[in-house]
Amino acid sequence: MHETPQHKNHSIDRLALKILAVALVVTALIFLWSRSQYHSSPQTPDTWLDQDGHLHVLGIVLDQSTLREAETALQSRSDTALYIYPVGSEKAGLKLESYFPSIADHTQVILRLAADDALLKAMESRASLPHEYPNKVLRMNLAPTDLPDVQRLRVIELTLVPSATITADMLAARFGQPDGRQQTGDTMKLQFNKVGLSATLDKDNPAMLHFTNPAQRRN
Repeated sequence: MHETPQHKNHSIDRLALKILAVALVVTALIFLWSRSQYHSSPQTPDTWLDQDGHLHVLGIVLDQSTLREAETALQSRSDTALYIYPVGSEKAGLKLESYFPSIADHTQVILRLAADDALLKAMESRASLPHEYPNKVLRMNLAPTDLPDVQRLRVIELTLVPSATITADMLAARFGQPDGRQQTGDTMKLQFNKVGLSATLDKDNPAMLHFTNPAQRRN
């Protein structure tokens, strides 16, 4: 006995309905599992130390991540240049830094890249003439030929300049009580050694949160 076309169509329709029902059940189970995992698992912190003592900040691993990887993590392109900080400042000397003027929440990020004296001097010899800022810091634009190599350099320090107001209480709630506190006029400096954080708070200026690997800070 041969099946009629109508009977074949009904069989195909029933099979399609069964497949759809199974797919809906599987989708529902996946959704319920995902939701239970989200509520039962703690969120991944944005600042933490791994077992090797490397500090993770905003998806960047200090002393491991390259500038290219940092740009991917921050989803932004950087402006990299040489800077000469005046004698007497905390960052005195020649530094290679990458600046992110605004990431997702308008926070500014400054990365210091690993470059020994020989590399810095070589880049300086090919860089543009210095431009002096009002704070006496000199900036030199890199030669185009140096830009590809810079992308492969490691990030060794990270400074955040948050768009929102940051207070000492907020930092203590996030990182615990500070290991050091220094007040000079309206400027307060806090040290959080466990996460390699040095925070500068000033009522008239944005907060500066400077991160280095804790092991590097101790050396």
